[in-house]
Amino acid sequence: MTHYSGIILTGGASRRMGTDKALLELGGRPVIARLAGELSQLAECTVIASGPRQRREYSSLGLLQVTDVYPGCGPLAGLHAALSHTQHDWNLVAACDLPFASAEFLRYMLTAHAEAHMGSGNPGQPGGADVAVAVSREGRVQPLLGLYHKRVLPVLEAALDAGNYRFMDCLNKLDDVLYVQESGFTPAVPAAPSPVFNMNTPEDYAAATAMVL
Repeated sequence: MTHYSGIILTGGASRRMGTDKALLELGGRPVIARLAGELSQLAECTVIASGPRQRREYSSLGLLQVTDVYPGCGPLAGLHAALSHTQHDWNLVAACDLPFASAEFLRYMLTAHAEAHMGSGNPGQPGGADVAVAVSREGRVQPLLGLYHKRVLPVLEAALDAGNYRFMDCLNKLDDVLYVQESGFTPAVPAAPSPVFNMNTPEDYAAATAMVL
């Protein structure tokens, strides 16, 4: 049986939002608490990638906060720091930009990952693709929601050392990435918000608030 760690990516400057997205409330709970609850359904332990410093505001969750080895280098640095500290090889990742990321959708991604591995006819790397990331119904790749193996750490570190902080450039350097289509996902609650809904501005937050069931 595969065991997972969870990673919550925070630490962004939230310039467009004007306040820490992780602490915005949806349905009476901060986004970071919602994500922690969802990840806890699948992961044995979860860490917070908190950026350049630990945050007192996150301490009530009782989760380990991991600070960047490469400060100011964006979510790629957050993922690098977290993967360097998690307990398990396989890691489920969700960013606070994605307030509706859910255990249900992550289970769907894990099933797609397992099926792709079994159907390949060639085991390749043990356990299947090193990375599985979500793709929205509109075709937009969402690398901050998915499954990452610790094997990707050298690639992340090489990109950070080279000063290339673009997540998609890093994904393109990996040999084996599974792109999991949201279009194949059927939520248990048909009216549930999209798990890849991206929240970056006050207008996005207003829209997210209106979507809360």
